[in-house]
Amino acid sequence: MIYQYKFTRFISALVISSTLTLSACSVNPVSGKKEFSLISKEQEVAMGAQAHNDILKKTPAYNNAQLQGYVNSIGQQLASKSHRNNIRYTFTVIDDPSVNAFALPGGYVYVTTGLLAYLNSEGELAGVLGHEIGHVTARHGVQQASAGVAASVLIDLIAKKTGGASTLNQLGSAILSGYGRDHELQADRLGAEYLARVGYSPKNMLDVIGVLKAQEQFAGRSSSYHGVFASHPSNDRRLQEVVNAAKHISSAGTRPANRAAYLTQINGLKFRINKNQTGKIVIGNVASGTTFEALAQQSKVDAKRLRLLNGKFPNGQPSAGQLVKIVK
Repeated sequence: MIYQYKFTRFISALVISSTLTLSACSVNPVSGKKEFSLISKEQEVAMGAQAHNDILKKTPAYNNAQLQGYVNSIGQQLASKSHRNNIRYTFTVIDDPSVNAFALPGGYVYVTTGLLAYLNSEGELAGVLGHEIGHVTARHGVQQASAGVAASVLIDLIAKKTGGASTLNQLGSAILSGYGRDHELQADRLGAEYLARVGYSPKNMLDVIGVLKAQEQFAGRSSSYHGVFASHPSNDRRLQEVVNAAKHISSAGTRPANRAAYLTQINGLKFRINKNQTGKIVIGNVASGTTFEALAQQSKVDAKRLRLLNGKFPNGQPSAGQLVKIVK
């Protein structure tokens, strides 16, 4: 899922240190099959660590040790049940208002404060982290980077033969344009499996994608994160199949989604209202008959945005005694 990190530095480093050969291959940890790869596990981890430092220089970690620890705890539980539990994972909440999450090769996973504001349970958070772990375990970033290196070499060779690089540049851009539907579905399948192994319901994965689709409807444009499903997740047959496959795992559904615990953790979370105004998420109970229109009178955002924040978009209302978010 996704901040479509382009691996520009990552690929440049590989091209410069071209002691690698195009015939290289490795065994994929998920499939157990050999695949084309120019990057060893050691190189993957080292380059991920370098990119991690670069990212934090540009976008700092959110200054809340308790929330960072909470997200890391959920992430580490999921990673320990993954196909690559032999690498060190780092989970970071970054101070970024965009609705996003992404992963670097080598086990570096990021979730933005903007996305955390719109999630409504620990299970949904686990769904986001599980999906990103899936990208790492299936080595999607490494596959993409390896293809980019190969494209760079081909571009150079063809340019020398033809005297121009425009066709090759187009090829390179296509390769680096982000994960496709097959990779996203595989990450959803793996994420749902890791959720189930830890005890969460795989349905939390569908709930996360529902949050993202609501974002698209609200904004009137495709989401920059996981924007690969044309229909609502409840109507996407292939997505339903890959996620529901994890239901057979015996521990699936033995752990609650923990809505209250999650909302407690994000109480006070920084929230960007618009380009010029910032507020914070405030959690409270509502009395019987309370509407989002009434809550909007106490909030810096309108009823439509409150519905989106609380998983009730486009026309739902809060239930009596329910914990809800407003923005102060």
